Amino acid sequence: MDKANPPDTPQPRPISPKAQTPVRHFSSLCAAAVICSFFMPWLTFFGSRLTGLDIQKHFSSYQLVWVMPILAAVALVLNLAGRDTNVVRRLAGLVPFIILAVALNRLGSDLFKALEIGAWVALAAGAALVCIPNDPKTTL
Repeated sequence: MDKANPPDTPQPRPISPKAQTPVRHFSSLCAAAVICSFFMPWLTFFGSRLTGLDIQKHFSSYQLVWVMPILAAVALVLNLAGRDTNVVRRLAGLVPFIILAVALNRLGSDLFKALEIGAWVALAAGAALVCIPNDPKTTL
């Protein structure tokens, strides 16, 4: 018998990340899509196609557009690490809708005519991030 670990002493379980399920894979895919959409054309403005990066750089009223890819990256990294992403994932999913609401308030409903693929990808992936169900609670 091992004197350091008697047989009736419970052994601590190693902490393992949550299993990668299809839902977690889909969550990672959607977070990556939000990040990629930041670099895709969001809208056509006087004949030029502006990306999220262009909008952030050239329009001072949209300086917080950086929050979208940062939160999505945090959600992606936490998800890949097997951590709980329920709150940050939903925040990352809501940011494209907040940006849209601010832009609609400033530019009006004609904005929908100018939206490009990047904006639609961000909105679709954001909606998915918000609607993906929570991870079930696990007990040790």
